[in-house]
Amino acid sequence: MVSSPDDFAHLKIPLQNLLSATKNFAEENVIGTGGISNLYKGQLFWSGELIDIRAQRFNKDLKDREHRFWMEISMLSSLKHKNLVSLVGFCDENDKKIIIIRREIKGSLSKHLSDPMRLTWVRRLEISVALANALSYIHYDELRDFSVIHRSIASGAVLLNDNWEPKLSRFEDSMKIKASQRHHSFHTNTFAYVKGYVDPTYIETKSVNHKSDMYSFGIVLLELLCGRESMIDKKYYNQLVPLAITLYREKKLISIIDKELLKQMDLHSFNMFADIACECLDEERSRRPNIDDILPRLEKALELQLKPQKFFQHLKIELQAIKSATNEFDDSHCIGKGGFGEVYKGELIYSKGQSVVAFKRLNRRFGQGDIEFWKEIIMLSSYRHNNIVSLLGFCDDCGEKILVYEYAPRKSLDLYLNDKDLTWVQRLEICIGAARGLAYLHNPGQNQQRVLHRDIKSSNILLDENWNARIADFGLSKLGPANQPYTFLVSNAVGTIGYCDPLYAGSGFLTKESDVYSFGVVLFEMLCGRLCIRYKQDEPLTELVRKCYKQNTIDEIVYGNIKDEINPHSLKAFTTIAYQCLKRGREQCPLMTMVVNVLESALQLQVSNVPPPPSLSPAESSASPNESSIL
Repeated sequence: MVSSPDDFAHLKIPLQNLLSATKNFAEENVIGTGGISNLYKGQLFWSGELIDIRAQRFNKDLKDREHRFWMEISMLSSLKHKNLVSLVGFCDENDKKIIIIRREIKGSLSKHLSDPMRLTWVRRLEISVALANALSYIHYDELRDFSVIHRSIASGAVLLNDNWEPKLSRFEDSMKIKASQRHHSFHTNTFAYVKGYVDPTYIETKSVNHKSDMYSFGIVLLELLCGRESMIDKKYYNQLVPLAITLYREKKLISIIDKELLKQMDLHSFNMFADIACECLDEERSRRPNIDDILPRLEKALELQLKPQKFFQHLKIELQAIKSATNEFDDSHCIGKGGFGEVYKGELIYSKGQSVVAFKRLNRRFGQGDIEFWKEIIMLSSYRHNNIVSLLGFCDDCGEKILVYEYAPRKSLDLYLNDKDLTWVQRLEICIGAARGLAYLHNPGQNQQRVLHRDIKSSNILLDENWNARIADFGLSKLGPANQPYTFLVSNAVGTIGYCDPLYAGSGFLTKESDVYSFGVVLFEMLCGRLCIRYKQDEPLTELVRKCYKQNTIDEIVYGNIKDEINPHSLKAFTTIAYQCLKRGREQCPLMTMVVNVLESALQLQVSNVPPPPSLSPAESSASPNESSIL
């Protein structure tokens, strides 16, 4: 079905023009070499336009050189789609066979796979959707009487323009078939494929159909997902596919995803995309989907990734307003930094009025990214409580990701642990406020999911001007089913050394008791007037507490400035519940509601200075095992 050369006479470009455009095919203009052809860049003045070109000069000893040359021209002259490369013309002089297309500035997709910062997850999704549209077009278009099997789908065959839009190339080995036969398989005597991307059924049977393209496309999807090329170390077989399929079946595919890329992914978007890629890679060809089956699903995966941006549009704050409030992020406005990035203070003028606020500006070098950014927005807009920090809005413009909060004038709790002016009553009130916030997160009610914070520590508890505690920093949090007897989420352990639950850190099994453990560490920090770990060689506070608790010498590590003012009954209630939080067995760990009750009792004992009735001692009541076990 290849057309006659005479049909393309209008596309012919004289060799002399190409010699001028490429400086006689100078070495400095070589952009690729291979067994089929050499590639050159250049600038060609043609039809009144100066065009950046990519010239593909076919090797003289290439098998089926004539057929491949005219097949490429036939395909690119008859197929017109925004995601296919644009044919400029060809040259067929002096035994030179050259095809000229418009050069795409960013080169091939394969060169960018391992760059998660420039080739973001959203861009990868957009590229996948665009390529699926291109494949859908070449496989079948109702306005054409023919269909195309590409046979060379690979990340190296996808070129990217300056806006990261993909253009599919390499049509020299394509098969042009009747549209009415597009569901048939075709036997071939000679193989044509790209190493590392070939359909195994094609190799075994020498037959090819559109689902051979789907297998190759699945590999490209997998490369986009994992952030790496399929042929590791450039060997002659594909190593990524068998590894990925095995991990996918074991539900461990996430372990080979580029870590920076993973931070950008919405979990639902990731899961849908992974399902699509692995369905395309089914060894049984008949079970693979058609391109029109997966195109809407890829669009849905993109929609899921972008959904938060549309849903929270009412919280958007203009970047210029933030720059004005911080004097272009001047150092004089910087009040701290953490795992997410730098924190700035400024007076913001925006749609809701004028107020002093805190800006948390994402710095990806600190280890967090899009996932933490959107998670914070989702959490703080859905979960509202007097003891949880208030989100005023966000900015997601010009590469900046900034969270805007109500300003906490007294900053974070860790700054006051050894403050001699912070009384025991104030410390108890702060602990009660933080406990109430965490209790709410664990059981928010109204059919909301439970929030497991995963990074409870004194530096993530902010204080307003009245010393009210507010839990902050939800970038690492996870959602789990509420009001159920068990909450077991398998996860890679995250958190802060010294605060992280040892059982969670060791096993990866996360429950709300992991938060309770971390809160117990904070309670003892408040009692002892020090951070849990002050320097590398320092004995962790938790080990010191366990030792003193067993020796009944806990009063020896109480912060000196508050030791004399503490009512012994208040101290007993406080230390008993705090120590219970640190229990290694989760069945012994208290609920946060119980922690709140006992801390309130400790405050009442301190204020009233009256000992509790023996049978109603908070310490005794809190010593009973957690009736909900690993809730």
